Amino acid sequence: MTIRKPLLAAALLAVACILCLPPHVAKAHSLFIQASRYHVSKGKVSPLFFCYGHHFPVDDALRKEKLHNVQIQRPDKSIVPVALREGKSLHSYMVDYEQPGTYVLTAETSPGYFTRWTDKKGRKRHSIKPLSAIADKASSVETSIFSKQWTKTYVVCDKPSEPFPGVIGMPLELVPVKDPSTYKKGGVAEFKVYRYGKPYRGEGFWDATYNGYSTQAEDMYFQRAKIDDGLIKLPLDTTGRWFVRFFIKTPAPKNKHKEYLTSKLTATLVFEIPNARKKPKVEGH
Repeated sequence: MTIRKPLLAAALLAVACILCLPPHVAKAHSLFIQASRYHVSKGKVSPLFFCYGHHFPVDDALRKEKLHNVQIQRPDKSIVPVALREGKSLHSYMVDYEQPGTYVLTAETSPGYFTRWTDKKGRKRHSIKPLSAIADKASSVETSIFSKQWTKTYVVCDKPSEPFPGVIGMPLELVPVKDPSTYKKGGVAEFKVYRYGKPYRGEGFWDATYNGYSTQAEDMYFQRAKIDDGLIKLPLDTTGRWFVRFFIKTPAPKNKHKEYLTSKLTATLVFEIPNARKKPKVEGH
């Protein structure tokens, strides 16, 4: 097969652009699960959808294969798995809010890899495969990361559940200290980090932003901060939809060195602070 020179030149340019991406683009996409509404009436059917990427509230589409699972925990604690559609999209699905109380919408990504390496001719390369896939081609490896993410959000149907269903046992999760439906502008939201249902006290990093703060990628309202006590304190300076992210980076265990060098685990959470109506309702449509 013959490849035309213009096409070859374009392909080489695309590769060069990827290798020279600014730091925020080189980072793995973050996953946030969202609801179209955060307070609904019993019997309401309303969609969930995702933010996947670096721009809020919506960025890239994602492949079905990237989602390991999407689940709904109902107020009675029963779990409803969401059957995922084939293809690449925002993966929006309708949720039937048939019970009063707090629903927990959750999702987990499939494992992902990112490896930056130099081949035996000295060329810089990158791959979304584990180390073992490029071991015989590489002269050196600059970065090799294993990534997995967990995300959730809470929706109230009629009235909140008591007690608030904060911890649901995800491998890594952000847990509001109190029900997010009680948050008010001017307050401080506190979140505790949990690993497999137990408090996490190790080192990690968090950041947060809200919808409308910035149109630029990774331009966060609260920039990355380190914590080592598993507690995030977030001043609620405005109403609207908030996005909170926490991640842990650790060296790979010895039995995984052939696959990756660093593990990155991420938990995200979305919540909303409603504002009072700003203008009177207009009668009719």
